[in-house]
Amino acid sequence: METLQEVIPFAKEMINQKPSRGMLKVYLVGSVVAVLGTVLGLVQTVCQPFSSFDDAALDAELAKLVARELREEERRRKQGEVAERANYDKPQRENTAGVAHRSAATRLHAS
Repeated sequence: METLQEVIPFAKEMINQKPSRGMLKVYLVGSVVAVLGTVLGLVQTVCQPFSSFDDAALDAELAKLVARELREEERRRKQGEVAERANYDKPQRENTAGVAHRSAATRLHAS
């Protein structure tokens, strides 16, 4: 009710100022969108208790998804440990020259 009391003086003031058609269209579209959003919100609130959405099914599906993700993470972690052990067991090559030499064919610039 308070909003309606604010709208009436606003409408009177707009009429007295003689706004352009473009401005009236902007206000009209904005008002329609606001009213539509309010109505849709009310409909959603009223219809929500009657929806056939089953929370138990969602919880079960979510639990399956979490379990699958945990298994995948554990598998990736184990594969990473195996790869680290394999790299650790390999003998490390040491560069005795101190500077790595590149082939002339792989140069990025001509010199």
